[in-house]
Amino acid sequence: MAELDWTQAGAPRRSLADSLLLRLPRVIDWEALITLGLLLLAVTAVTVPLEEGGWSKQMPPLTTVGVAGIIAAMLLARSRLRFYVAWPLGIVVGAGVVFWQVLVMAGPGDLEDRLVSVHDRFGAWFDVAFSNAVTNDSLPFNTLVISLTWLGVFIFAWSVYRWHNAWIGLVPGGAALVLDLVLVGDQLTGAVVLYMLCGFLLVMQTNLLSQMGRWRQGGAQYPALINVTFLHMSLWALVAVMAVAWIVPVGPYNTPAPIQGVFDEITTVGRDFVRLAGPLRSHKVVPVHSYSGVLPFQGSVNLGERELLSVRITDPNVRGPLLLRGAVYDRYEGGGWTTGDRREVPFPPSAAEAVRDAVSNKELEGLVVPLEITLEAKSVVGTVIFTPGVPIAVSQKLQAEVPAGSTNAVKPRLPTRGWKLSDEKVMREYLASQEIGLQVLRDAYGAVLKVEVVRLDERGVLGEAVLLNPGERIKRHRSYNVTGFVSTASADDLREAGDHYPRWITQEYLQLPYGVPDRVRNLAEQLATAEPTAYDRAKALETYLRQYPVDYQVEDVPPGRDTVDYFLFESRRGYFDYHASAMVVMLRTLGVPARLAVGLVGEEDDIDTETGRFMLRDRNVYAWPEVYFPGSGWVAFNPSPDRPADLRPTARASALDDDRILRRSLLDDLPVSSSEGAFVPPEGVEVHPLPEGGLPLSSNGGSSRPWVVSAITAFLAAIAGAVFLGWQRSVAGMPYPQQVWEKTVRLATWGGLPPEPGQTPHDYAGRLGKRFRGVRGWRDLADAYTASLYGRREIGEKDAGHLREIWPDARGAMLRGVLRRPLRREPRSRR
Repeated sequence: MAELDWTQAGAPRRSLADSLLLRLPRVIDWEALITLGLLLLAVTAVTVPLEEGGWSKQMPPLTTVGVAGIIAAMLLARSRLRFYVAWPLGIVVGAGVVFWQVLVMAGPGDLEDRLVSVHDRFGAWFDVAFSNAVTNDSLPFNTLVISLTWLGVFIFAWSVYRWHNAWIGLVPGGAALVLDLVLVGDQLTGAVVLYMLCGFLLVMQTNLLSQMGRWRQGGAQYPALINVTFLHMSLWALVAVMAVAWIVPVGPYNTPAPIQGVFDEITTVGRDFVRLAGPLRSHKVVPVHSYSGVLPFQGSVNLGERELLSVRITDPNVRGPLLLRGAVYDRYEGGGWTTGDRREVPFPPSAAEAVRDAVSNKELEGLVVPLEITLEAKSVVGTVIFTPGVPIAVSQKLQAEVPAGSTNAVKPRLPTRGWKLSDEKVMREYLASQEIGLQVLRDAYGAVLKVEVVRLDERGVLGEAVLLNPGERIKRHRSYNVTGFVSTASADDLREAGDHYPRWITQEYLQLPYGVPDRVRNLAEQLATAEPTAYDRAKALETYLRQYPVDYQVEDVPPGRDTVDYFLFESRRGYFDYHASAMVVMLRTLGVPARLAVGLVGEEDDIDTETGRFMLRDRNVYAWPEVYFPGSGWVAFNPSPDRPADLRPTARASALDDDRILRRSLLDDLPVSSSEGAFVPPEGVEVHPLPEGGLPLSSNGGSSRPWVVSAITAFLAAIAGAVFLGWQRSVAGMPYPQQVWEKTVRLATWGGLPPEPGQTPHDYAGRLGKRFRGVRGWRDLADAYTASLYGRREIGEKDAGHLREIWPDARGAMLRGVLRRPLRREPRSRR
């Protein structure tokens, strides 16, 4: 009968301390304390970066909420309450914690004052949510973050303690880290490593606890502190895996296309969500501007030295500065900007030749600026095409966005009523050469009524493009060429432009939200009403606003306050977003059409002396107002005092006779043109064609470092040696037959074939023989083991040699079983 207890023969006697621990309540037993420590580390690896990573200045104490969630889930999961009782109780407790934190954030004041504040602020937030406006109140967003933190942590801890399954609970925390990594965090390596480490150990711990529960039910004993041993082994295994993952090549673009697609989609959703989140602080994908449909005011910002774009002027006769526009915003909403209604328009055939002819004939006054732009960072700067002034040629296939109000409905001349003509045929063959069809409108019988179009000017130029969308994000180290036209119209020319604006311009670019304080309008009238022309009014406001100092560490605008009003009369300091927005809003109160442009600015100090290229960094992000002048289009101003008021590039003296600076009188607003991505350089400028797909990767970024490879190789060798020594040490001191049997049991167990409680060694050997049919000698291993363990008999040299012959084949078969286990579907155990 002693043979029935062979799986428990090596179990040590429990110490007095272990016996005392076992007498403690089940909630705080040794295994629960280890699990609690791992849970706390995993949760803080997520909550601390969220608190300190820059999401919001008033970010609530998520770590406190997370710890409370862990304790509540642990107590409920280890109690005898049923699931349908424990979970509602946990939700009630969580609602109490969230409500407590909301009252703290809503202060100051007594309880009644805070309750009224919460009611009013949430009511205002819902009004913003359903009106497509932008909020500057972060309370609802912070409430959502607290609620999701409690829910995620509660699911995490419950799944670990009640279900002994860490995988379910790891998903919410992993998703939070991914969002933080994609949208905000620059330096999350430590948090990711800690979360992976704790998650890996929790998976091991929960599997072991589940196995230990089955052992207890079967009356089997196991070594004290067995989970500490497994944690030690798992830790070193994880270190080895992470070291291998660190040195494995990742390919030319660092991120596989499907994963990058998921990241891009998260980025897009996140950028559109910010209008409801209040003043967020971002340091990575959305440093200040996202070039998406929403531009909220962010309060304090940190503009770093991360390289975004390198720009080369390919015409030696043109010199900086450069003002590169990425996007335009039309609608002011008090807490930020939105783009308004837009339509996507395909580009017409190239009109660059016609533009160059107009320049040569002295019909345009301006400067043609050809650039080669290379992306230096994986950022939102790859989601748009940057242009100096108004683009006239781009080496990238594009879709342009135009204001919906700039489109027209025309009646095409059709041979019939168009019943049998497809929409594509109507727009391709029956429109004027200066019209781009967008949509065919038909009656209930299918007859063509009208076609929605965008009109080009007489040179085939699209005049209302406000954003150039390359489709897919342009990857890091890729390049494109763009040529822009920068107006050099004189002050006298702009004074003579008059105020006969197109109707759609006044409808689109005089918009102001209800509730802009009267004192904003009064200040604008006080400063500029006496000026005779729109240009003089714009210059008066620009000069006044340049007296407001630049400050990147401004306080958040109080909830419910208009940002421009607060900037002009309360804080009286800010950065480019505030200065430019104030000028646009004040001009609109005076009846002058204006809009907000965002992008990058480069000056002579940003030129790399070795390459001669502008190196534009996060600190080069900028915003400026653009004012509409009939006959001259949109003209940039700069009310921010940190840079010169005039940011237009200039031409060398020898280039003044180069027919580039000429009279502008024909084009209302010269926009982009393209012919299926064909780049047409200015006359006389030699531009080498780009290879398909852009420039290759930089050759100086992949230099090999042999010492790094050697160090990692030595580290992996040390890990392998430590594992081998640990394996040998675990059976040291045992007779050779017992060593072989112990190794056999371990390898077979890792391969999914553990011994069952009450099973004899010979029965177990029979099971091994059925699993590994190509190996003989399992019974000989069991015979030698039982003779050594129970017969206390030393093995002879002949028998030892026989075991040495059997063991390599048996070991190889079991190792193959371990490797195949993830691919094998485990059969259900019989109960």
